Amino acid sequence: MKIYEFCPFFNENRVADIKVRENASWIDELHVVEANKTFSYADKPYNFNQAHVGPKVIYHPIQADHLFHKPNKHQLYFNPLTCKEVNFERWYWRLLSYNSAFHNEAYQRNMCTLLLRERVADNDVIILADFDEIIDSRWVDRIVTEVKRRQIITVKMHYSAFFLNLFCSSNHGAPHWSYRVFAMTGRYFKSMPFSSDYLRKKGIAEALRHEIYCLDEPAGFHHSWLDYQKNALPKLQAFAANVKDKSMVHADYIQQCLNDKKLYYLDSELYVDDQKPFLNALQHVQVEDLWYKIDTIVKAT
Repeated sequence: MKIYEFCPFFNENRVADIKVRENASWIDELHVVEANKTFSYADKPYNFNQAHVGPKVIYHPIQADHLFHKPNKHQLYFNPLTCKEVNFERWYWRLLSYNSAFHNEAYQRNMCTLLLRERVADNDVIILADFDEIIDSRWVDRIVTEVKRRQIITVKMHYSAFFLNLFCSSNHGAPHWSYRVFAMTGRYFKSMPFSSDYLRKKGIAEALRHEIYCLDEPAGFHHSWLDYQKNALPKLQAFAANVKDKSMVHADYIQQCLNDKKLYYLDSELYVDDQKPFLNALQHVQVEDLWYKIDTIVKAT
């Protein structure tokens, strides 16, 4: 049995350092896909730190010029209030067709099928996640056991924003950042009649609660926008074609979220918690500047 993880990549090298370190003891191959375009079709460099590339970290750069869609004049926009189980099919396929950023994100995520389908065996384990979603290595035995028993599972995650210890009180879609990260057997992965992006979006829409088992306790961390002064605005800009309200695609929006300790696009309060069971990898990488401290925010303003 081998364990594979597949992740799209944009520019999250600080969180990549943590993920690669946390994966080292249990992931056999981490497959990284990075495009030369943002989801809004702007040119971007290949950002992934090549020092990580090796037998356990396999890097796949893609030329997206003729694969991604340019923004349309008449875009449909993502609205979390309409991403619900009852009308998921209509919502998903319309947005995929009429929103370029949504299509481009889906294309990059769905590369896992092309890259892994012929590589994996039926009894292997496949992890589908984004780069800032990191499974805690202490949960590996439980996850593998449940995957072998059920064919596919999902996990809850602690959800932090901007800093390792600054957590969101809520999120849109399935609670506790569940039904976004999936672990499955190679047999299930190769037989899926839908794409990995469809699986993720349907999970967010809370349409898989009765079909896919979720572990009771959080089994990892979603660390969003770490090293925010370098990464937060570029990531917002990458999705600019995906949001109607362009006022949030601005450095002032990020600073306001930090000043008020509120993630406005989710209407979620942010709170500091230094007592969660943080990842073992944090002991082995440089993270001193990634902890929320009052004086850090004061200096930034």
